[in-house]
Amino acid sequence: MRFRLALACLAAASLAVSAQQGGGEQMPRFRAGANLVRVDAYFTKDGVAVTDLKPDELEVFEDDKPQKVESFELIQARGAVASSQRVDPTTVQDMRERASSAARLFTIFLDTNHVTIGGAYHANKPIVDALDRLIGPDDMFGVMTPEMSPTNITYGSRTSSIERYLQETWAWGRKGRIADDTPHEAEIKACYPETVPAYAGLAAGMIARLREQQTLESLDGLISHLDGLRPERKFVMVFTEGWPLYQRDENLARTLDGQPPGPDQLRVDPDGGRLTTRDPRNPNGASRESCDRERVMLSFIDHQVAFRELLQRANRANVSFYPVDARGLIVFDSDISAPLPPSLDRAVLERRWGFLRDMAAQTDGVAVLDTSKISDAIARMFTDAGSYYLLRYYSSNPKLDGRFRRIGVRVKRPGVEVRARAGYLAPTEAEARAAGVTPVRAPGSKAPPAPPTTVSRALDAIAPARGNLPVRIQASGGLGLVRAVVELDTATLKQPEWLSGGTLKLVIEPERGNAGQSYTVESTLEPGQRSSVAMTSADTPIPPGRYSVRAELKPKLPRPPIQATTFVTVPAVNAEVGVGALAMRRGPSTGLAYLPTADPRFRRTERLRIEVPLMAEGLVPTAHMLTREGQQMPLIVSYSTRVDEARAVKFGIAEVALAPLAEGEYVLEVSLDKDGKSEVVSYGFRLIP
Repeated sequence: MRFRLALACLAAASLAVSAQQGGGEQMPRFRAGANLVRVDAYFTKDGVAVTDLKPDELEVFEDDKPQKVESFELIQARGAVASSQRVDPTTVQDMRERASSAARLFTIFLDTNHVTIGGAYHANKPIVDALDRLIGPDDMFGVMTPEMSPTNITYGSRTSSIERYLQETWAWGRKGRIADDTPHEAEIKACYPETVPAYAGLAAGMIARLREQQTLESLDGLISHLDGLRPERKFVMVFTEGWPLYQRDENLARTLDGQPPGPDQLRVDPDGGRLTTRDPRNPNGASRESCDRERVMLSFIDHQVAFRELLQRANRANVSFYPVDARGLIVFDSDISAPLPPSLDRAVLERRWGFLRDMAAQTDGVAVLDTSKISDAIARMFTDAGSYYLLRYYSSNPKLDGRFRRIGVRVKRPGVEVRARAGYLAPTEAEARAAGVTPVRAPGSKAPPAPPTTVSRALDAIAPARGNLPVRIQASGGLGLVRAVVELDTATLKQPEWLSGGTLKLVIEPERGNAGQSYTVESTLEPGQRSSVAMTSADTPIPPGRYSVRAELKPKLPRPPIQATTFVTVPAVNAEVGVGALAMRRGPSTGLAYLPTADPRFRRTERLRIEVPLMAEGLVPTAHMLTREGQQMPLIVSYSTRVDEARAVKFGIAEVALAPLAEGEYVLEVSLDKDGKSEVVSYGFRLIP
């Protein structure tokens, strides 16, 4: 992708704050030691776009410091044409190519979880009318719902497809519908029936949080998908009625029936008189243990933090949100069957609208709220995105601190209003190193002591951990073997095509340019299984060397596979310790079990365990936690060993509780000594809110 290619050329990183290109225009060369920042600015006077500005009429500031504009270009999209004159792509490859080069790329996100039937009906016609009147010959649009995978979005130019969809599913809103539960939601209601006074409100609270979580995860997955399609600006119109953005609720995890959440209790089966863990209130549904585990997990969520992180990722991926209240002009927010007092109802409505306004403001979009003319508001969106100026400058701040930097664009011409993105997140040193470049410091600045090489490499490995990926992979090498953890993202796992499970194929090949045999490991992914550990056979030892490890995951339904690749080194025969460590996590969502993970992001409520292949006896272990600067922390790290009898492989295990740590990046390190020599294996991870 062009954004990542640009990143590799910069000495720090090339940040795409917002962009829209046309006509095959070439990017300027990057200067070493500077961040190239791209800003698209909208200039209007009396509601009409200004298209005759000169470079000397503009000023750009970063954190109130003036910046020199390197390039200045007017971008204009061609006007709308009749739907019959537009041509849709005929293949998936053609669709991706056209989407990557389209003048404007729009995604219509129908938030089915948070729109009522009335809101859906009210929004359907304005959506079709606006698209039919405003889509140009070089524009493309697609439609997505929270139940879809972003990879299944079909982008095109004709409006007949969305018109047919909205006609067939005119009541696409699920909010407030009584008989529209998913099988999983029905299981939750069976676990905590409303007829039991002690369970009142539990099922409804859990379902509301699950639906909000699904919507946020879908939007997050859409950001990642759009980021991979093109570096230029992407427009997402979110039709919703807003969200409460739930936070931690200890009452949701309260003790029930005199028992805290935990394993199923033994009871006498009323049918046969035998001991069983089956819940008589839910004999055919989920176990009470799984319901309690999910209830505790949902009680710890903080969607306000997740929402802020989502907007930050959208900012970096150059995605602009245009939230639209699907109901149009409204008076009351609450349902007529359960009305709230007017003052409370208004407060709830303003809270929802406040989050939608933040969504638009922080991604340089526009919120459409409390209007009876949704079609006209959408038309203003298209006009707003039709003519703008693309500015580029090299930031005068070379620091790689990952901090937010404010951007201000001013125009000298009287009466002209300007709107541009509020700012961007600077890259970190780890991200710069991961891009294959050497960070450059400001003249006269004193560099901090360099951390040990093992720490730097461990931190470099987690640089891409910002944001979500459909699938992740980590691998370690032992004596003649490769062991890998492959993990699906939660948003991907919840997509319809993965509900029935799938298959995992691991292909291990010599690194490019080296000759040698390739190896394949295949396994089955059960329904709901998020991660899997794959190991090569002991009957076919792998020679020492460096290998690429490619994971191909394919759902049982006829859908294209998704892939992830990493690299691993198989150590020499006389080595004493394997190369690399694989991680496992335990927390409120896993109960007492440790689950393998390839995601280096953890929370304070979890415990972290890493496993290192051991190839010799008599090793003296030392395990400790380090800061990102390589300083040892006074935190207890336990060490033990285990043996995989089936594969005759021994592993060293380091385990630590993460509760005492603050948000940031850390390294869990295991040092194994023998005969005066020391082998160090380091695992880097990021602690998130």
